[in-house]
Amino acid sequence: MSLQSTFQPRHNSLNALRLLLAWLVIVSHSTALGGYGDELRVGGETLGGWAVFGFFGISGYLITRSRMGARRVSDYYRARALRIFPGYIVCLLVVAFAIAPLSYLFGSTGRYELLDAVTWALRNLPLYLPFINQPGISDTLADGLVFPNTWNGALWTIGYEFFCYFAIGVLVSVAKKTHLGAILVVCFCAMTAVRLLAGWHVIAVPQMLAGALPLGISFSAGALLFIYAQRVRLNNYTVAIAFGLLLAVILAGAATSLAHLPFAYLMLWLGQRLPLQTVGSRYDISYGVYIYAWPVQQCLALAFPGQALPYWAFVAVTTVLVIPFAWASCKFIEQPALRLKARQAAAEALQGGQDRLATPPVR
Repeated sequence: MSLQSTFQPRHNSLNALRLLLAWLVIVSHSTALGGYGDELRVGGETLGGWAVFGFFGISGYLITRSRMGARRVSDYYRARALRIFPGYIVCLLVVAFAIAPLSYLFGSTGRYELLDAVTWALRNLPLYLPFINQPGISDTLADGLVFPNTWNGALWTIGYEFFCYFAIGVLVSVAKKTHLGAILVVCFCAMTAVRLLAGWHVIAVPQMLAGALPLGISFSAGALLFIYAQRVRLNNYTVAIAFGLLLAVILAGAATSLAHLPFAYLMLWLGQRLPLQTVGSRYDISYGVYIYAWPVQQCLALAFPGQALPYWAFVAVTTVLVIPFAWASCKFIEQPALRLKARQAAAEALQGGQDRLATPPVR
């Protein structure tokens, strides 16, 4: 069977996979933020990096599907903005005006300045844009932490994800459908080649671009899987080939450059095969887990300095504490925003039907 015929948009386990990936980011970041050592690496990439690759691969497939199915490009961009910005903005406000000023309760001896909190929220509002973003708020974290001036370092990927949304939106608008696949193949191969050459130190690329390239490769891999979904097979042989390719890449230590396509394929395959469709069907908290975990971990690092908590306990406590933030974000911010999107779409569809009924037929 093809990926197109197998994929069920309303009955899959992708929400469960995204939640697992968000938790893997917690597991990965805990080693560094808690001061337990360097992050675990698999195939030359951190565990958190693998999780982000999974996020972007799944997004590449789903977002390209959304753009191709949108009646108007404005509907697509509005839907994407309502998915990203409400939860993101509230997270900035919560960190700036609730978590940071209360950091002294967790052991911080630094000062909190309201003006600095305001500039932190405003400068990070453009999705943590490089060169504009502000990592810290006064010196509320300057107490011997591994990252003493970063209140939410996980947000840097959100801007690149939204840029991918924008890029695929423009591409579908300006390119012919018959050319989309070829253009995406060229983009995928070009980014992969640049990343490989940079990894081999053949060429030098700016650090910002070096970090963004793997995300773009993962997203384009997911987009390609959607464009060619009718030709992509899901059977034991193709899955075994994908696993084999991924294992070879891991053994070669080239995950950052070459793992994206087989990994995205396996994420989508698992999304169809795992019996976890009910996980996240009512409350998809994966986004909230991702954007709130870092501030929670910084507070834990303040409260338990010098690895006072065992590593496994640091991960467990972070997981327990971040769930209420993520659930509240989903329940009171993200879901109302998505309902607004649905109501607007329904109202526009109704208005369009009324307009058609009011228009006399052309004879």
